Amino acid sequence: MLERFRHPKILQIMHTVEESSETLSFATEPVIASLANILAYQEAGGTIAGPPSTGASGHHCPTGVPRPAHAKEYSFLDIELKYGILQITEALSFLHYSGQVIHKNVCPSSILITKKGTWKLAGFEFTERTNETDATDPVPCQPWSTRTSKLVQPNLDYMAPEIQINSTCSILSDMFSLGMVICAIFNHGRSLIQSGNSPSTYLKQMELLDEAVHNILPRIPIPLQEATTRLLKKSPGARPTAQLLTLIKYF
Repeated sequence: MLERFRHPKILQIMHTVEESSETLSFATEPVIASLANILAYQEAGGTIAGPPSTGASGHHCPTGVPRPAHAKEYSFLDIELKYGILQITEALSFLHYSGQVIHKNVCPSSILITKKGTWKLAGFEFTERTNETDATDPVPCQPWSTRTSKLVQPNLDYMAPEIQINSTCSILSDMFSLGMVICAIFNHGRSLIQSGNSPSTYLKQMELLDEAVHNILPRIPIPLQEATTRLLKKSPGARPTAQLLTLIKYF
């Protein structure tokens, strides 16, 4: 699937360089961590006070800070966050309109950070084709189920409600997930929904989502607040497309 998407904001996990009956060689793009790795460190209390450290400015090692083994110490400058969110938005725009594909699992673990600080969209295991007539129209898809291993399903905490409730998705479902990612970035790495892989818990917390968004807004940059609120509307038609999102003043 990845080989189809030639775009600078979409990670080219593997490019075949040489292939023969005896060998198969690949070139890969170096990454330092996924966004999930970095946010896990922040959620564990590893956010560093003072000037932020980045891949370019170096790292600091705070003492006495518990963190998950997979967490990666890495802090962002404001401009890096702005550019990173824009890169993922542009990647989704390309995916939706040039690739005619719904990602369906936009979450921190599917966003990789390269050594140059570039954000790349990865994780195309759950893609769906868009509606051939209108990409914003829903197409059938599978909801999250406890009967299937969580390892072979999208991240429930970032999933759009129409997927779980109506078993449908569209490019606007990806935009909801992007809104959830934005909130997690400015919420010390914590998603607004903590379902524990329980669909019933997910639905209960979804009912309180508007209140959770209202509470997190003061932490989000003012030029991004209105867009974030719209991205997390429960009605897909109220959400902006990736093309429209790139036009807001925040970028």
